[in-house]
Amino acid sequence: MILEELCKIKSFGSNMESSVTPQDIADKEAELGFALPQAFKELYLTFHPDDPAFSGKGNLIPFEELKIYKRIYWTDTVITILPICRHERYGYGFEVSRYHKSKDIMSNDNPDDPPMWGLYVSPETRKEEKHLEGHEVPCNQSNLSRWIVEWLGYQQTLAQPSVIGVNRDKTEDFWKRLRELPLNAFYHIPLEQLSSVRINFNVNFMEEPFRLLCGCITYSGTAYFGGKTDKELEQLMKRMGFKYVWIKSQDGHPIFHSAPPSPPQERELESIAPVLQFLCEFAGMEGRGAKEESIGRAEARLGTSLPLPLAEFYRYLPSKFYSSYNVIRPLSGLKQTKDGKLNFLEENQAVYHWAAELNSPFLYRRANDGVSGWGAYGILDGFLAAEFLWALACDETLDLFLWELLDFEPAMLLEGGKLHPHLSPIAGITDRIAAGNTRTLYQAMDGQAVGLYDREECTFWFVTKEEAVQERLEALFDV
Repeated sequence: MILEELCKIKSFGSNMESSVTPQDIADKEAELGFALPQAFKELYLTFHPDDPAFSGKGNLIPFEELKIYKRIYWTDTVITILPICRHERYGYGFEVSRYHKSKDIMSNDNPDDPPMWGLYVSPETRKEEKHLEGHEVPCNQSNLSRWIVEWLGYQQTLAQPSVIGVNRDKTEDFWKRLRELPLNAFYHIPLEQLSSVRINFNVNFMEEPFRLLCGCITYSGTAYFGGKTDKELEQLMKRMGFKYVWIKSQDGHPIFHSAPPSPPQERELESIAPVLQFLCEFAGMEGRGAKEESIGRAEARLGTSLPLPLAEFYRYLPSKFYSSYNVIRPLSGLKQTKDGKLNFLEENQAVYHWAAELNSPFLYRRANDGVSGWGAYGILDGFLAAEFLWALACDETLDLFLWELLDFEPAMLLEGGKLHPHLSPIAGITDRIAAGNTRTLYQAMDGQAVGLYDREECTFWFVTKEEAVQERLEALFDV
């Protein structure tokens, strides 16, 4: 059914053999009391649960741990589901049967290629026990065979030794340029079905001039390219003209927003208004951000005050800068998610979202992969001050000069280091609000330059208003 496609996907990764045998399949069918679909059997006879393809956010459930779950669909129907993969507490599985209580009958409309469902395999609340999703797995409805091929292709893309991410929503003519490559699809949809079939994972592969995988979740803005070497991916990106970030690198390229060295420690938030005022004056920025009435309406809708630094961030930043670097959600669009987070920012490559939490100092981050949850990533005040600088520095209308200090080493910031005597905190507080965050702001040259140290990516950037100041800094540091 899909054995050829599975073998092709497997050829891009490990040669680890499955430990499941046809006899194991027969025994499991006897245990469960029904025949397993052909696509399911081919999956488990081809892939081992410990295959590196499942080392990311989507694990194949070991064959011996497979068990059925029952969930109520609407109020009259009980759906029996056999999950095949999971990430943390959530999983995806195929429909075994459905029981219609009012009619007291069982049905199974497509046992050979049943529909897929999303459910909590380890629910912690009554609401999670009731959760059942068939229309978004994670994006659209799907049958088992197509879903396995799409999902495995996406998993194998992320499992490649070298992986980069491209924001396809912000890349002009992304799909047109991609079609210039000799790409093939793992799963071919008949021409007459193209108008009606909706996919969940868009995955393609290339064999020449080198082997490569390209995959994305259908409604996600990020496309991932996975290959055997960094050099091959760099050559491809240069050829396509794509802006990209490194997700996995074998040659030491900075990994885009990897996890901080340690979870942030809770502390009191500070006002960042003096820092934002300094940055506005430094950039020569005219106009202000949100009016007090707009902030008041947002707070009234939320039922409580915004965290102080977040309110100040919106108060100082004009809306024309909301998408100059990362994408800032306007006040009118702020609303709490089901888990209480206030999602206010999307990274420019659409890899991550950032959120605040009302009555909390923490900044939270979530990967835009359809399965990850929020994790504490920093403290709001220092993060927002650095984000404010990036929004200004990356806007073309302000004519600021942004440049990276090459051959930078963190020791340069320590006493006795090359940078140390020339840097000082902005408004006397940017050293304090850096606590719990990955970025620190400085001023230099009597306020004529602003510096940003990113300890996560081990980079240091200068922003100047005048080219002459940049030249003086370059001469000072022998750049």
